[in-house]
Amino acid sequence: MKIPNLLEIAVAWKRAANPTEEQQQIAENRLSICDSCEHKKFVNLTKNYVCGACGCFLSKKVYTAKGPQGCPKGKWEM
Repeated sequence: MKIPNLLEIAVAWKRAANPTEEQQQIAENRLSICDSCEHKKFVNLTKNYVCGACGCFLSKKVYTAKGPQGCPKGKWEM
């Protein structure tokens, strides 16, 4: 099992709390890609969608500063 990058996760959560217009647009575009992904999973316990490939909450993952490499399946091309 891959160890999560806690700094990357913290930065994404911080960006999600107060995104710039550019960060918001990028996040919306990424989320639209995730919406049709076969790895998108709903978790009843948390009532949230997660990335089935890495386990991150999608609502925060899309704000990662990692760029296109933030998608473990390489589906983000921004």
